[in-house]
Amino acid sequence: MNENLLNIVKRFHKARILVIGDIMVDHFVYGTVERISPEAPVPVVNVKHERLMPGGAANVVNNVAKLGAMVYVAGVVGNDYNGNILKQMIDKERINSEGVLTLDNFQTIIKTRVIAHNQQIVRFDKENNGKFNASVYKSLILSVKKIADDIDAVIISDYGKGLIERRFFSAVVDFLKEKGKFISLDPKVENFKFYKNISILTPNINEAFGGSGIKIKDEKTLIKASKAIFKKIKPDYLLITRGESGMSLFYPDDRVEHLKARAKDVYDITGAGDTVISTLTVAKSVGADIFESCYIANAAASIAVSQLGTYAVGAEELMRVLPEQ
Repeated sequence: MNENLLNIVKRFHKARILVIGDIMVDHFVYGTVERISPEAPVPVVNVKHERLMPGGAANVVNNVAKLGAMVYVAGVVGNDYNGNILKQMIDKERINSEGVLTLDNFQTIIKTRVIAHNQQIVRFDKENNGKFNASVYKSLILSVKKIADDIDAVIISDYGKGLIERRFFSAVVDFLKEKGKFISLDPKVENFKFYKNISILTPNINEAFGGSGIKIKDEKTLIKASKAIFKKIKPDYLLITRGESGMSLFYPDDRVEHLKARAKDVYDITGAGDTVISTLTVAKSVGADIFESCYIANAAASIAVSQLGTYAVGAEELMRVLPEQ
């Protein structure tokens, strides 16, 4: 099996993926803590260095590109400093950002995480979760239709920041489904009510609980939750990521295949879901079956969580890890 998996990864450069979703900036502030503030019972962080990274759906874009695939992106940024920084970060070879709209009345989303001694101290966000007007959605749909014949698969990365709403989702998904595209969706709990017509849904354990209404405590409740999600959304497949318990792939005929977590050391799970959906979609696009795609994604996740902060896994390091899985 390993030789077949390696051959799949070797074909990653042939994949053409569209990412639609809430793009944002991840700001990491790294430092040390040696004292408590005299002004309030909070740690004083002595900042050593900072880093800006593509965040949200932009992290998915970065993951797909790092795997070697060609990636197109559709989303919005503000006409501001962070929007310019974000466009610079994703304006790379093998990334087509023509579908990114710059809006004057929108603040580019940025999440700042303060980290000391490998621990996240605090996170603060700058965002505006608003609705976009019809002209924005019309432009995005036109962008999608323009490149539809050039892509193999689509990732919808919903961070609940307002871009993915019912009418836009239905219009895009219905069009892409008619085109026969593989559609993977990283969901937001509050939007489960309008998800439909997707190829695979990839919630984590908390999102699966929120979407099904069933608290997952063991395999029995895990299976019960999966059936509730299938009944509600009717995806072709369901992949529930379960942290240190690995991930579970569910089929419509009630079959389930469990994949054990492979990471030897876990430092940070930030962005691990993005790694999973990016890798499985690229793998599926180049001929892997759904189990092979998830198996390879599980290996990629084992690399990502062993790094501090969001981390994009490359095809070469994935090939080094796969024979050990």
